Amino acid sequence: MVATTAPEALQPGDISAAANVRSGVLDVQVPDPSEVAAQYIEQLVDDLGIGDLSRLAHHAALTRQEAAKGAATVLGFAGPDLEETLCELGAHSLVDDIAERPPHHWGRLHTQAVRAALYLCLADLADALIDASESTPTPLRWRNGAQQGQESAETCISGVKRHILVDRAEALPPPDMPIWSHPDVAPVRFTWRWQLRPGTSERNTHDCGTFPTPFAARHAAECAVTAMASGRCDL
Repeated sequence: MVATTAPEALQPGDISAAANVRSGVLDVQVPDPSEVAAQYIEQLVDDLGIGDLSRLAHHAALTRQEAAKGAATVLGFAGPDLEETLCELGAHSLVDDIAERPPHHWGRLHTQAVRAALYLCLADLADALIDASESTPTPLRWRNGAQQGQESAETCISGVKRHILVDRAEALPPPDMPIWSHPDVAPVRFTWRWQLRPGTSERNTHDCGTFPTPFAARHAAECAVTAMASGRCDL
């Protein structure tokens, strides 16, 4: 059964609709939702103090490559006439300095480089946030599956009991190492998928993926349940 939403709660599409109305009434150019989300992320990063900025960079597993892009952006603005090779060398030197210094000893260029790197690193979240806000998931009760990393749930659609499983799809090649991690401990990353089995007696499954995180796979599965329950799609 599809979950109902409180009358005062935002519905999918409300943000886009409000932007369209504002654009028509005020006759102004309104940024598209993904641009607004990116600006919001940038504002959040700008508002962070040194300690919180450092923690976010750690938790985001900011890599040297990402940090170097941020540093190059900052150095490019600071010295627009700087040769590209010198800018690249300066960026890598700045990243080394960021990695070696404790956050409370960072200077202006260090913090600007980390902020710029986080803008780039988190920018991909903007479209994902918009996609999620424009979808209508059916909340499911997820539980741990039989194997590590698996999660499963059950739902009933049109009188048919459906079994849904979120599972690892494949291991990704080793990424560029995060700045603040030991080189011998390379994190193993996976892509994820969700599977649907029409009934307990049927062995065939329908796969859908891949997704970058288990959360994304669960969200996609819950949105698919909504679509199936409303007759918009069938597996």
